[in-house]
Amino acid sequence: MFGGNPVYTYRPEAYNPDLKWETTKSWNYGIDLALMENRFTFSADFYTRKTENLLATVPVPAGTNFDKLMLENVGNVDSKGLELAVTAHLISSKDWSWDVTANAAWQRVRIKNLTLTPGAPSPDTEVGPWIDAYQMQVFSTDYAPYSFYLYKQLYDQETGRPIEGLYADLDGDGEITNNDRYHCHSPAPDWILGLSTQLRYKKWSLSTSLRANIGGYIFNGMAMNTGAWETMSYNDYQLNNLNRSFLDTRFTRRQFLSDYYLENASFLKMDNLQLTYDFGQIYKSLNLHVSAMVQNVFTVTKYKGVDPESSNGVDTAVYPRPRTYSVTIGLNF
Repeated sequence: MFGGNPVYTYRPEAYNPDLKWETTKSWNYGIDLALMENRFTFSADFYTRKTENLLATVPVPAGTNFDKLMLENVGNVDSKGLELAVTAHLISSKDWSWDVTANAAWQRVRIKNLTLTPGAPSPDTEVGPWIDAYQMQVFSTDYAPYSFYLYKQLYDQETGRPIEGLYADLDGDGEITNNDRYHCHSPAPDWILGLSTQLRYKKWSLSTSLRANIGGYIFNGMAMNTGAWETMSYNDYQLNNLNRSFLDTRFTRRQFLSDYYLENASFLKMDNLQLTYDFGQIYKSLNLHVSAMVQNVFTVTKYKGVDPESSNGVDTAVYPRPRTYSVTIGLNF
């Protein structure tokens, strides 16, 4: 403030003079087939990919730069995958037609070597979103990028409830330290599946598309961050709602790195459903069709949060995807 008025200044960002471009080399092997005069088509592609100088924002020791976070080249990554696609024209006649397209993709990604951050407290470079002062994911050699790195929660044998602050001592030294965290799953799905279909009867047509992720995990940060008694009141004048997970845990304080909050993120979604009627030519060269569409029709998942689909694998505050209804009138001249 200067003379009662706010004065804005420039804030320096972390500077990395050794930053390099991330580079990728890839090799692809594929096959395409068409049968019965293209009534059925099939394609398969297998690929390998090598990425060098992988970029990530990582913490740096205090006082060594202008900020505590800096963009760095953290290592090399190898990946391989398989992509499959099938298209079938099942029915094709004057009154009826039915087309179906299905695809599947599998990918395996592993970090092959890791450039350690100078002064890092452990051989694992912590990455991913922050919740308070904690990050739940790491880059580690021979693991998938952004693998979860958490404590193994212990449970009451009689009630089945997680015991607050009690974790497995994995290294057996009698203390719970950072060395007791373990790599537990990745946010990346094992398989990504898709299905689209269009069915036509005379002037009516019905189309839809579905997709699914199989495998992959998500850290329910919302349940963790708002599911402890301490979050009921951060101050003397405001009360907050507790997450329903509190009914199962009875935690008094937040357990930032407990694998209790790690959930399977597999899902099946119907993205859209559309019904169309084609009136055809209604006046001279004027054609009319009317469509009714629903987007974000349904989601089937065991995830207890709002949406199992997250770009980084940590659910910190995701707005629900809206379901929209629309009617379209199309005129072609």
